[in-house]
Amino acid sequence: MIAEKSATWILLLLVIFSVFFDPSVSQLDSRWAAKKRQMREKVRKMFYHAYENYIAHAFPHDELKPLTKSFTDSLSELGNLKLEHLPQDYNGSALTLIESLSSLVILGNYTEFGRAVLWLSENLNFDVDARVNLFECNIRVLGGLVSAHLLATDSTNRLLQGSYNNQLLYLAEDLGQRFLFAFDTPTGLPYAWINLKYGVMENETTETSTSGCGSLILEMGALSQLTGDPRYESAALRALRKLWSMRSSLNLLGTTLDVATGEWIEHSSGIGAGVDSFYEYLYKAHILFGKEEFWRMFHSAYLAVQKYFRHGPWYHEADMRTGKATYWQLTSLQAFWPGLQLQIHHIGNSFIFGRSMGCYPKGICWIIKQYILQRSIIHCALNWQSPHFTCIKQLKIHGIYKWVNLSLIPLIYTPKWKEGLPALEM
Repeated sequence: MIAEKSATWILLLLVIFSVFFDPSVSQLDSRWAAKKRQMREKVRKMFYHAYENYIAHAFPHDELKPLTKSFTDSLSELGNLKLEHLPQDYNGSALTLIESLSSLVILGNYTEFGRAVLWLSENLNFDVDARVNLFECNIRVLGGLVSAHLLATDSTNRLLQGSYNNQLLYLAEDLGQRFLFAFDTPTGLPYAWINLKYGVMENETTETSTSGCGSLILEMGALSQLTGDPRYESAALRALRKLWSMRSSLNLLGTTLDVATGEWIEHSSGIGAGVDSFYEYLYKAHILFGKEEFWRMFHSAYLAVQKYFRHGPWYHEADMRTGKATYWQLTSLQAFWPGLQLQIHHIGNSFIFGRSMGCYPKGICWIIKQYILQRSIIHCALNWQSPHFTCIKQLKIHGIYKWVNLSLIPLIYTPKWKEGLPALEM
């Protein structure tokens, strides 16, 4: 055992030595630094092209229709594939503006961030007769407001210089209270749809997705932490626990279910549409709230995915009851999976899947590519050589400050390597 540890440390020291003394390293760093500057500027231009045209042609409506330079009030359309029960008098909630707030801060545009916060605090109103998808409204609107509030109150940046009095948090709390009506079911699993003004409508569908009732804990948990009102976190946690209790003996979950009966509707499942964010939220909830319960759920679910869904470099769907393959298809919503694997340091599998999808994760440091054979120590090197995460420096965030933008969790937290994951396969 001692000899094995010694060998590992020797290999690690060799890697570190080569990093600092190999002439090729400085050349690689220089080229990568130039590439980063080029990519950063390209992203900046893309963002402002979209943002400025939204402000010019669509604000304060929800989204820009770029070809016609017009707008759509799409909050009630998100997740509504059949475009049913669309509101008649809904004129938008500046959805794009809300979703752009954290990006404005990351790009350093504090002036525009301040103007946006002021406008939202004076004009945004959720007392509207609009039927919205709980999941979509949660991740976009509630998440956007909570994140922006955290950024606005970050004392290290002083973004709004005394002009902010928790207005966004009050809006988030107003929205969260409207969400609670969706959880009034026999199972505690929330309805997929809710009317912002009137709550759950008569004869509302009881069908929802695994993502729809299992991806609420981050935003609603954060809202409880910030307001001191435990109802939001309790509702989301109850739903998550109920959902987890419905897993099969294989630790697999289906795609759709009935919130009234607690029965599965669609038993076929994968890592794509209808399920994807469930896995992501379990791991990030463990990071954000530090509860081992979330890690245990994620760990069991992850192992099941690797065992029953994975086929070579691909992931197919399978029946949650038997583990047998059902649909052999690759979808865009699976693209998050390599990033999630990198966060838990399951690097070998993420590279295989990433390459198979044509999205080799170049943001991971060159050291992984150069020392790919030393895979037993790669996870040690990952955290201190990852230029992909440089944008966090602009926010001056340190590991101890965990309450910033929920979308930045991977950037501000260095998780400990968890024992018990499958061996890293290259």
